[in-house]
Amino acid sequence: MKKIIPTFLLLSCSTIGSAASICSTDSSTYSNLEYIYKAGKIRVFYSTNPSSPDNLPIKTDINNNSIPDYVENVALQANTAADVFTHVGFVHPLESTRYKNVVNYIDIHLVNQDGGVAYEIPAKMPNRPDTENKCSLKMVISNRLDSFPGEYWSLVSHELFHLYQYGYSQFKRGWYGEATANWAERSIRSGGHKPVIAPNLLPATQEELKTKVYDVHYNGLWSRIAELYEKNNGVMGLPSSLLNRKYTDGSKVIKDDSLSAYIFMAKFMDNLRLKSEQISYQNNWDPYAWGTNKTLESNNPIILKVIQDTMYQSGMNKTEEEKAFLNLK
Repeated sequence: MKKIIPTFLLLSCSTIGSAASICSTDSSTYSNLEYIYKAGKIRVFYSTNPSSPDNLPIKTDINNNSIPDYVENVALQANTAADVFTHVGFVHPLESTRYKNVVNYIDIHLVNQDGGVAYEIPAKMPNRPDTENKCSLKMVISNRLDSFPGEYWSLVSHELFHLYQYGYSQFKRGWYGEATANWAERSIRSGGHKPVIAPNLLPATQEELKTKVYDVHYNGLWSRIAELYEKNNGVMGLPSSLLNRKYTDGSKVIKDDSLSAYIFMAKFMDNLRLKSEQISYQNNWDPYAWGTNKTLESNNPIILKVIQDTMYQSGMNKTEEEKAFLNLK
């Protein structure tokens, strides 16, 4: 068998200097969303106007505080997921090198559409006075998720993790971005120690790597890595103050105290940040504006190499399965 020689990422924050991201200007007033609910660094834009195309369909207000429960629960899930991510070792987007001292809020727009989207370019809205002319990162979330939050909906935490990804690096490949966000949203769902997707063995050939990982946004690679790494059912050790947070209907935001391989994932994300900075430096690129370069297929083996380096650092190079995967290029 070919001898495997690991090449670790040796750069550090002090090696590469990079200014923070620049805040752009959004000239829209978002007149369809006339209200803003603020909870810490989260702002939720919404409408209760029947003539608005984005009118909130369900305006239940169990606690009678004049804020629709849907709005409060969206903000609560975002803040809780962020607190969990911080607890397990991820750098909050607003504290990242890219956004720190530039971005003040994460704005969530509740609109009449399916699913959600997270945007990486920070902007301020000078034409809307109630935004304080402060810079923000924007997420768009459906205002009609059936029975939200219930036992199922963790969409807000999924989209929030995309903002974390943007704060760490410029890589934007679906098999990495969507799959790891799918892993991260399990932090507030029950069974966070269980595989996100039924895992197969790690890919052992280039063909398996392509068809089972690169070509599949929601792939089983990360579940298998988590399964191999995890030794303690992913117990996060969250404080009771966090575990006891409840939605307006009294149900818990965090269903259990588990998220498999969070130590590995936090280490991987930091290694990906170092690789992103290294490539920016070598190519004289703006570290926060790679343009179409961030989505290139040629980034696949680069991300793969970071995964492999993180496995070496985590002692995951012992079994024949791990060794075969570590040999892939």
